[in-house]
Amino acid sequence: MRPSVRFPHLLAAILALGCAARATAQARSVLRGLSTPLAEGVITVSGDSVDRLRLAQLEGRAPLQGLILRSTSSLMNPRSAGGRTQRFTIVAPALTFVNNGSLPFGQNDGALWAGVGTNIRALAGFTATVGPVRLILIPEFVHSANKDLSINPYDPKFGPQLFLRRARNAFSSPWNQFPYSIDMPPRFGDASFSKTYPGQSSLTLTAGPVEAGAATENEWWGPALRNPIVMSDNAAGFPHVFFRTSRPLTSIVGTIEARWIVGALHESQWFTRSTDADNIRSLSAAALAWKPNPESGLTLGITRSVFSATTGSGDVAGHFLDVLKKTGHPDALPINDSSLTPGKDQLISVFARWALPAYGLESYVEWGRADLPVSLRDFIEQPDNSRGYTAGIQWVRPIGPDSHFRIQGEVTNVEQSATYQFRPVGSFYTSRADIQGYTYEGQVIGAGIGPGSSGQWIASDFFKGNWQFGVTAGRTRFNNDPYWLLNWALTVYAFNCGNDVTTYPGLRAGYSNSRFRVRADYTAASRYNTFFQNRNSCQPGGDGSDRTNKNFSLTLTTFGW
Repeated sequence: MRPSVRFPHLLAAILALGCAARATAQARSVLRGLSTPLAEGVITVSGDSVDRLRLAQLEGRAPLQGLILRSTSSLMNPRSAGGRTQRFTIVAPALTFVNNGSLPFGQNDGALWAGVGTNIRALAGFTATVGPVRLILIPEFVHSANKDLSINPYDPKFGPQLFLRRARNAFSSPWNQFPYSIDMPPRFGDASFSKTYPGQSSLTLTAGPVEAGAATENEWWGPALRNPIVMSDNAAGFPHVFFRTSRPLTSIVGTIEARWIVGALHESQWFTRSTDADNIRSLSAAALAWKPNPESGLTLGITRSVFSATTGSGDVAGHFLDVLKKTGHPDALPINDSSLTPGKDQLISVFARWALPAYGLESYVEWGRADLPVSLRDFIEQPDNSRGYTAGIQWVRPIGPDSHFRIQGEVTNVEQSATYQFRPVGSFYTSRADIQGYTYEGQVIGAGIGPGSSGQWIASDFFKGNWQFGVTAGRTRFNNDPYWLLNWALTVYAFNCGNDVTTYPGLRAGYSNSRFRVRADYTAASRYNTFFQNRNSCQPGGDGSDRTNKNFSLTLTTFGW
């Protein structure tokens, strides 16, 4: 039976479960440190529950903690707020349905790749706690109809470096091969596919202020609403072991949270033609967040992630300390240098969040670099070399006893810095040392806009009782760095507008109660010069590469907070 036919039945089953569990369930409230009910909802790192927690913080109804470094296991742990944990709980299903009319569209949706047609993501499971050991098992099922794109991204006259395509899969990116290599196919094969992942699962051992364990869950590091620089849930969670603080630690120097992970990254099956050992790589990453005191609205932090080619899965554990080691400058090579030498590459960022609940306001910034400076003088003279950044603001204002109004905005830029004019610079998330780039199974682990791109996003919402209504608008310029390496770009587009740009105004609405939440989003995306295929984009009579994509998503979660 096709997934599009199953969807109404899945929806009905989830609603039935919510009604059946009404007698034993209560609204989960990590904010108040209550014990976990018998049935609880899935809390993902970018889901509706996190959005509501952030809103509660700005309204002064929740402490200013638990957001900057987060994962499903930490968000679903009542111990972090001083509560009690049930020995066993049922994690009720969460279901996301996405439909795209003509082009892939979506980000921060975990293992799901939202291609053309119907796409489904479903999560459910259970938790079990015995003393200091806690198991969360929430597998993740995804399905993509993966229908034909409305425009062919593989037309050879638009793709560079054809000699490399002999080794790459036919569905690999035709633009991100040399020197800005990355595993990010525009389409995941030529047929529909379904897959089950371990998902948001983890096994955690708590020993006072610290925790250790193994997981396949997503991590979200930094204050960004949509595009964190180093760690997000834009891709599936990768298998990793971790060490972290079990709660914010208060000391004479302030309040500290920290995480350290090492994991294995897999390439997608649409990257190369071979199945050699190079499709397993390592990732070693660490993050630290600091506040002057627990009540302070100011949070400062730093993250670093080192990803490396390996000889296979057995070599991953040996890269645990990579986050503390030098990686050199593998991407600081001239364009005409053909080196793609296996080794280590890195991303580093610093961030700040300033939340002012008295004014319902927060602002934040995350600023990163893909290449470390060669000296202190180098950093002083050109601090923006290989930089990327995300900055944003959120403001909420109460209107009456049960209503409030909110504005959100964020800008992200990981395009090449202006220093490319004076020195060799790579492209964010791509790599010469790790040719799959900063990805897991074909999707970027960091900012969802992708490599060498920039974007802006704004939203406004009105909340009334259990209802939410909002408008959104955004713009993304895709893959701008490799665009300028196309063999015709400089001669044809030197004074024209040939970039691949999407604008996406939209509407969203939601309803929630103590048993379930439902959220609907509709976006009318216009993509100009899709896949760089219009050589007369600013002139009449172009090649007709502009496309319109209607995107609709519906998310249903049960319980939650």
